[in-house]
Formats: sequence, C-alpha cells, structure tokens
Amino acid sequence: MNSSRQSFKQFWKFLTQPLGALIWSFIAVFPIWFTGANVKRFLVYVVLFSLILSAPALSEKFGKIKYLSRFLAILFCAGLLILERSSLSSLAVSVIVVSSLLLTVITYSRPPIRRIVAINFAIFFCLLLPTEIGFRFVTENYKGYNWDMLMARNSGSTSHYQSVENFRSSRLDGPGLVPYPVITRTAAGLRTTTDQPASFLGRILIFGGSTTFCGEVPDDMTPSSTLQRLLNDRGAKRRVENFGKNAATSADRVTVLGGVDDLSEGDIVIFYIGINEAGVGFTQKLQPIRLISKIPEIGTGIQRMGNYSRIANVLYRKLVFGSIVVSEQSKLDAIQQFQKSMDDAKAITDKVGASLVPVLQANLFTRNPSTAYDDELGKLYGSELRVVVSDLYKRLQAVISRYEYHGDATAVMNDLEPSPYYDWMHVNVAGNKKIAKYLEEHLVASQLID
Repeated sequence: MNSSRQSFKQFWKFLTQPLGALIWSFIAVFPIWFTGANVKRFLVYVVLFSLILSAPALSEKFGKIKYLSRFLAILFCAGLLILERSSLSSLAVSVIVVSSLLLTVITYSRPPIRRIVAINFAIFFCLLLPTEIGFRFVTENYKGYNWDMLMARNSGSTSHYQSVENFRSSRLDGPGLVPYPVITRTAAGLRTTTDQPASFLGRILIFGGSTTFCGEVPDDMTPSSTLQRLLNDRGAKRRVENFGKNAATSADRVTVLGGVDDLSEGDIVIFYIGINEAGVGFTQKLQPIRLISKIPEIGTGIQRMGNYSRIANVLYRKLVFGSIVVSEQSKLDAIQQFQKSMDDAKAITDKVGASLVPVLQANLFTRNPSTAYDDELGKLYGSELRVVVSDLYKRLQAVISRYEYHGDATAVMNDLEPSPYYDWMHVNVAGNKKIAKYLEEHLVASQLID
C-alpha cells in the first residue's frame, strides 16, 4: 500500500514538475516580454528557463549538483542581456530582469518558499480575474494594436507622443508619420509665408498656436501660404503674415498684436483659435509621464498588456498619457480669460480701424462623421479629453459668436479622406488647404475682401 502511494507520488511529481516549472518560468521571464521582446522569443525563453529550473529535480544525477540551476541561470541571464539589449535599453530594467530570474531560481529550489509564493500568487490571480471581468463590463472596448510590429519598427523609448506616432505608422487611413520639414522664419521672427505680393493694399495677420505656425509642413504648405496663393488668384492684393507660435494662447497672441506698431486701417486680424484656449481649462497629471520618461519600458509594457487586459488598458491611459484634471472653476477661468483676450484684441483693432475675425478651429473631436482612424486615434487619449474639449468648445463658440466677423471652421475636415489628423489637433497638407479655403470664403462672405 505504501509502495503504491509512493509510486503515485513519484508519478504525480513527474507530471506536475514540468508544468510547475513552466508556470514559474513564465512569471520569471515575463519582464522580458513586458519590456519589448516579441511573443515568439518570449515563449522560447520560457521553455529554456523551465528546463533550467526542472533539470536538477528530474534527474538524480543533476540533483547531486547543488548549484546547477543557479549556474545555468547565470549563463541564461548573460545570454539574455546580449540578445535583448535593444529591449533592455536602461540599466534599471536590466537589473529588474536579472533579479527576477535569479530570485526565481532561489525560491524554486526551496519547497517551503516555493509553496508560500505559489499560494500568494494563486490568491492574487483569484482576485485579479473577477476584477478584470468587472472592468470589461464597465469600460469601453478598446481595440488592440499589433504593438510587437510597432515596437520592432521603433526600439527606442516609448512616450506619449511616440505612441501616437507608432499608431499612425501602422495605418493606411491616416496621414502617416509627420515629415518634420525644414522651416524658415522672416527677419521679424515670423514663420515664412511664401508667395507674398511685392505690392499690396492691406495685410491679413493670422494669430494662433502651433496649428497656425504649422511646423508639420513646409513653408509653402501652411494655411497662411496657401491662403496667400488663393488671394493672389483673386487679385485681392493682400499680404498674409503668419503670427503663429507653438503652445501660444489667445492671451499671448493679444500681447503680440499689441506690439504690432504698423497695424493699419483696413488690415484684417484673424485669430484661428480653440485648441490652446480649451487647454487652459484643464491640465494633465504629469508625474506619471515623468516616471515613464525615466523608465520608458514601463510604458511599453503597460501598453502591450492593454491588448489583453482591460485593467492594463485603463492604467495605460491614466499613467502613460496622464489623466485629465478639470473642474467647473477651471473651465470658467479659461472662458473668462478668453473673453478678456478677445475684448482686448477688439479694442486694439478698433483703435486703428482694422477688422477682428475670431475663428474657432477644427480638431479631431469635431470631425463628423468620424472614421475608424479618427475613433481609434481619439481612444489613445482616453475618453476624458473628448468630453472636456467638446464642453469647452461650446463655451468658446458662445464667446466668439459675439463678434461681428466671427467664423466657425470646426467642420472643414469632415469630408477629407484619408483622415488629415496627425494627433488630435495638427493636420497634414490636405487639412491646411481646407483651412485656407475656409478662411478665403469666410472673408469674402463677410465682405472683408472682394
């Protein structure tokens, strides 16, 4: 009887030993996949490491060699650091990976410790599973992306903006990667507007943020340069000047407008605004993003886990991108600041007889109907941004509509295919042409130009 029981125990051990080694190896090697290794390499590493763990236990001969697993684990770690040097791009992550492997060997070779760890892991899994199921019921179903392919294309650090760029590079229904062209400035420090006429009867000064400066396209493809050519074709004899600046709000641009000494009667001052003005009404938590910037592999790992886990998907949008911090008071403050800026701009233009034309600009969330590309790009920013920007845009529109020559350009991208959006605000050449055409038609409809 005892002999049969002993034989069964040995048989059961023979069956369960490899499975236990595989499970432990999966846990130990998991940081390798988390930091960027593709699935095939990850599975090969799991199998190899499970052999390292189980070798002494499966063989009496090996069992007599006390430190065999540890020796093999050290060799395995050394080889892994060499093979995965592109994924393990920081010293901190390399230390974490090696420590995980060596600690697994030490704990696995000690049955009491192994039993305690196994029990705690089982408890953790039992708690995690219902939580994951709950998240799948209460959160939006985000579509996954082939991050293995994307990370193979770009083995460098993963950040907020790089994640969006990775997404664009995988899609044919969007504008693709930003070309980052060479840009030039005038002697006055303004972004160059091409095709300006040698003689003119008045100027059109366009103020705004990065979407006016438009560093994503060459000098001759900005909305200002495109509008200049449209006006030339009309014989309007107007010179367009680009007063855009990255991250500038209307408050900043009004200060610049006040310093334009040669602003004259008949000039047209366009404020192409909305994005940065809405941005005044909310902030994003920066501390998690700073952490990710120091150890970018954390962002990579959370991002990849998001393909399989709804919890990880939510964490990615909360930690890697930073969640939105907004209050009703912050919105009110933003609108109040915007109202003051427009009033100040109106006072400046009225003083010299110029015309103020505030125009609410388009963004990804105003596109209607949106495409699959637009929807999936928007999801990368989380659900909060769409809600906050949409609310603030309604309030901005109410302010802009008080001015005689106001315009609403939020629908200008609606019929463009493929989508022109590089991110939730910047557009490609096709999008800039739409902006310029709208501005031309709006100035004609407002009888500010012939």
